[in-house]
Amino acid sequence: MKRFLLLFLLTSYPGLSQTTDSTAIGTLPPKSDFKYGLMAELGLTFTSTSLPQIRSFFRSNEIEPAGHLDPLINFGVGGRYQRLKLMIQTGFRFGFTALPREESALVAKKVNVGYTGALLGYDVVNSRNRRLYINAGIGGVAYEYSVYRRTNQVVPFQSVLQYNQAGNIPSLRLTNNFWDVNIEYSQREKRKQSIEHVLRLGYRRGIRANAWDSDAFQLTGAPTDRISQFYFQGTYYFSSNYRKLGK
Repeated sequence: MKRFLLLFLLTSYPGLSQTTDSTAIGTLPPKSDFKYGLMAELGLTFTSTSLPQIRSFFRSNEIEPAGHLDPLINFGVGGRYQRLKLMIQTGFRFGFTALPREESALVAKKVNVGYTGALLGYDVVNSRNRRLYINAGIGGVAYEYSVYRRTNQVVPFQSVLQYNQAGNIPSLRLTNNFWDVNIEYSQREKRKQSIEHVLRLGYRRGIRANAWDSDAFQLTGAPTDRISQFYFQGTYYFSSNYRKLGK
């Protein structure tokens, strides 16, 4: 009897412990199944922009242009239906332009950079924790430069309106409509109210070349540019998600 009881305990304990452990380890939360989603996003965009014709004009006239890189603050709103998503975005430049130290140098300073666009995307990878979207869209972008000469000349403020410095161009402006493609890597929504981080790598290209113009005067014979722009975005989604419409 004692031998039977000892054998029973030895064989039953491992079996019970194995059943308990496998249950604890093997249980995973179900994949979220929110059918609809509304979202707002906030983040940063870093662009590398090619405007060859205006930069050629700057170089030929010994004007020091601002760099190719632009940091922009990005805002967006959109909605998702199952695996399809639409986003409306806008962004504008922030920060300071690095200028040459030399006095009497002509410099071209960016005074305005901004864009607005719409993206339509489909998540080609739809896993438990991540989504990978292919996005395509259209939009418009604007660049504006001011050209002036840096000097140490003292000018009374009362006379500043009468002061006319050689080489100054108060406004050079370009607007381009563009097409846009990007790859987006994002966290999958897990709750009804959720925050997810999003990364995008993309390319924009002007639909056609446009002539530079000015807010200060009418230009004729101005160079034309078709924008070419690689960019990286890092943003956060603030989303509200629903399993049924209105719920």
